[in-house]
Amino acid sequence: KTFLALVIVQMLPLVFLEMKILSCPDPVSMLSRFGTKVLLMHTAFLVLRVCTWPLLEVGMGVCNVLGLLCSCAALHWGFGFQWSTGRAWAKNMDVCGLVVLASVAATVTELLDFNSPYAMLERTIFTASSYIEILAFMPAVWMVHQEAKKDDDIVDGPAPDVEKQAAFFFSFLVAFYVLEDVVSAFRIHDIVPWAAGGHMVHFLLLLDFACFMLAHIYNPDKLQGRLLRWLPDQLWV
Repeated sequence: KTFLALVIVQMLPLVFLEMKILSCPDPVSMLSRFGTKVLLMHTAFLVLRVCTWPLLEVGMGVCNVLGLLCSCAALHWGFGFQWSTGRAWAKNMDVCGLVVLASVAATVTELLDFNSPYAMLERTIFTASSYIEILAFMPAVWMVHQEAKKDDDIVDGPAPDVEKQAAFFFSFLVAFYVLEDVVSAFRIHDIVPWAAGGHMVHFLLLLDFACFMLAHIYNPDKLQGRLLRWLPDQLWV
C-alpha cells in the first residue's frame, strides 16, 4: 500500500503539468525553461541509486547506470548544461533545494522507522532517491503554474534548438520509464498487480504528455484542445 501511494503521489505533478500547460501563452518555450531542471532531478536520484548499488539495488542496477549516462548526455548535448560553471548551478538552486529537502525528509523518515532490517545508510539512500524521483517534475509544475498566471499577450518565439531539446528530453524520459514502469510492471504483475497497474498508469500519463509536447512542436495546428480529452473542462480553468 505504501508503494502504491508513492506511485500515485508521483503522478500528481504530471497530472497538474498536463492540466496547466495549455494555459501558458507558449507551451513549447516552457520546455527550454524547465527541461534542464527536470533532467537534473532525474540525474540526482540516479546518482544515489548508482552509488548505493553495491549495498542495495534500487530498480535495475544496469538500467540505473545507463539512465544516468543518458540523462547527463541529454543535459550536455540537448540543453548545453555546463557542469563546471557556477552560473549554471546558480540558475538551478531550486533543484539543489529540492534534493536537500528530499534528503532531509528521507533521513527523518528512516530515523522514525525502528523496525527496518536494513542498515540506516542503505535505507536513507533508498528513501531519498524515491523522494527525489517523486519531486522530479516539481520544478516544471512550479514554472508552468507561474507562467499560466501571467496575462502577457506577447509571446516569445520558440528557442532555435527547441526541437533538439525535445528530442533529447523525451528520448531519455520515455526510454527510462519504459524500464522503470513497463518492465517493472511486467516483473511484479503476478505478485502485486495493483502496483503493476500503478506503474502502467504513470507511464501512460508520461507518454501522453510526451506526445502532446512533441506534437505541439512538430504539428501545432492540429493539437489545440486535444490534450487529456477525458478530463472535465472545469479542470483546465
